[in-house]
Amino acid sequence: MRFLFIIADLGPNGVTYSRLRYAGELARRGHEVTILALVDGETRPIPDGVEFEVLDRSTTRLSGFVQQIKSALRLRQWFKQASRLQPFDFVSSSLTPADRVVARAGLINVHHWIHIATSELIAGVSDLRKRRRRARLLSSIYHGKPVIGVSKGVIDDLAKLDAIPSSATLIHNGYNVEHIRKLAAEKPADLPSEPYYIHVGRFAAAKRHDVLFEALKGSGSTRRLLLLTDKPDEAMQLARQYALEDRVAALNFRDNPFSYMARADALLLSSDFEGFPNVLVESLISGTPIISTDCPYGPAEILTDSYAQWLVPTGDAQALSDKIALFETLPYKVEPWLFQRFTLAGAMNQLEELARMPEKPSLGQFRPLL
Repeated sequence: MRFLFIIADLGPNGVTYSRLRYAGELARRGHEVTILALVDGETRPIPDGVEFEVLDRSTTRLSGFVQQIKSALRLRQWFKQASRLQPFDFVSSSLTPADRVVARAGLINVHHWIHIATSELIAGVSDLRKRRRRARLLSSIYHGKPVIGVSKGVIDDLAKLDAIPSSATLIHNGYNVEHIRKLAAEKPADLPSEPYYIHVGRFAAAKRHDVLFEALKGSGSTRRLLLLTDKPDEAMQLARQYALEDRVAALNFRDNPFSYMARADALLLSSDFEGFPNVLVESLISGTPIISTDCPYGPAEILTDSYAQWLVPTGDAQALSDKIALFETLPYKVEPWLFQRFTLAGAMNQLEELARMPEKPSLGQFRPLL
C-alpha cells in the first residue's frame, strides 16, 4: 500500500519524530511510504526505505496568505503527478499550517491528524476578532473531514468548534518498546551524581515550570531536578527566582532522553495542556514512574485505574508538591500493562486498516479563499 505523510517541515517536535517512526515501521512492513515537507527546514535522519521530499526549498516558513496559496498550488501539482500511475491508499496531514495548505489545495479523503486541542489554539489568540477568525478557519478545515486524534480529548474538543468530522479515529501515539528500552540502557556521561527527578519539555508557558519549581521547593524533597529542554539558560534563570539553582540542572534536549529518564526516580509533568504527552509513555517504558498534572489532554488516558492517584489538578503547585512528598514515602513500580497499550505495532495496524478503506485520497476543487 502507498502511504503519504504531509508535514510543514522536519522541525524538532513530537509530530516529526512520530511521523519518522511511523514511516520507518510501515516501510519495514513492505509498504511504499513518502514524507512530504511543505517547506525546507532542519534535517533529520530518514528511515531506510522511506522517500522524503521537500515541496518548496525556497522558504523555511509556511505563513502568510501568498505563501499558503503558493504551497497549495504546488501541492496540487505534486499530488497529481505522484498519484498519476497509482493512487495513494492513505494520506495524512499534521498540525494547522499543513492542514490549511491541504484544505486549500482541495485534497479529498486526507486524514487530518489532531495533536493539539483546537480550543487551545484558539484560546492562545488574545484579539477577539482574530480569535473568531481562527475558530472559523479551523472549523472549515475539519468539518466534514476524516480526522485522527492522538487522544480522545482532542477529538471531543472539536465539538467546541461546531466541527463534526466525517469520521474520527483514535490512534494513541505508538512506541517501539524494544528500541526505547535499548536506548534507556545506555549510560550518558553527564548524569547527576545524586538521586533526581526529571522533566523533559520545552521551556514554554504551557509547560508551567513555575508550578514545577514551586512544587519541588515545597515538597521537602532533597532530590535534584534535571531538565531536558530547549532553553536551559532561561530555565535556570527561573529556577534562581525560586532559590533552586543549587538543586536544578538544565541541559539541552538529548538525542537519547530515555537514558536520563531510566535513571530518574520519577518524571514530573506540570503542563496546563498537552495533546498527548509522549514523555509520559516513554518514561513508563523506560521503567520510571510519573507524577503529572491531569491536564487536557492525555494524562488521564495513560494513568488509569489505581494509577490515577498520581494525577493532580493543573496549576496547583501544592497538590503536585504533596504527591512528590507521598511518592518519597510510598513509591510505586511501573507495571508493563501501563505502556503496552501504546505499542508501535498497534498504531500501525490501525493505519493499515484505514488504508484499506475504499475511499482513496484524490484531488478535488482548489479553495483559495479558505
